[in-house]
Amino acid sequence: MRVLSRFCLLALCLSAPLYAGTHSQSAGLQKLQVDIDALLQKRSPRSEEADLVLIGRLLTPVSQLASLCANPALSLPGNDSRLTGKRSVIAQCGSRKFFIQVQVKAQGTWWVAKRPLSAGTVVHPGDIEARSGMVERSLKGLIFTPNEIIGQTLTRAVPAGQPLLASQLRQRWQLRAGQQVDVVTTGDGFRIRSSAKALGNAAVDDTLRVQTRNGQILSGKVNAAGQVMVFLRE
Repeated sequence: MRVLSRFCLLALCLSAPLYAGTHSQSAGLQKLQVDIDALLQKRSPRSEEADLVLIGRLLTPVSQLASLCANPALSLPGNDSRLTGKRSVIAQCGSRKFFIQVQVKAQGTWWVAKRPLSAGTVVHPGDIEARSGMVERSLKGLIFTPNEIIGQTLTRAVPAGQPLLASQLRQRWQLRAGQQVDVVTTGDGFRIRSSAKALGNAAVDDTLRVQTRNGQILSGKVNAAGQVMVFLRE
């Protein structure tokens, strides 16, 4: 009985460091997972108002992650705009660089056509409805906030139940070709208002070329008031 007790005590003592090491490794992986999820969310091309959560499942074997430092500097290479799919995450530990493979999944709320919408339709709140869940496939330009849709014009037909994409939308023209527009020209110490003819269609924040009465061609940005703002530099 005494021998058995000593054996149990020895086994407990030997297993304690192993448990501590395993527990520490598990905590390190959990922290790495949280940091990667935060990085994915920060680099998401969606607006802050969007109901969207990105989750990255680690694909790199745990044995390869064991050589990472405690607090690696994480970054995403390139300009990958995909919402879901396999991604690489760079983990920098001093001069050493590691590449971690992750499978990115997304969960959120996006917007679909409530009824068939034809090209040229100006989208109203009653034309769309929300869908929530896992984003099963990475649709480029999928929209997660209704404010990015309402008031814009469809460039192509969208069947009922289909998600609305950024490539299908065009802002309503603020100014149209041939229209007389108000031009505000500003420079170092001066501000001049004049009238000119629009040489194309333009929405808010678009750059528009205009022709003044004396034939001069200027380019400026259209503001929400319908003015063309021209900034001259010396």
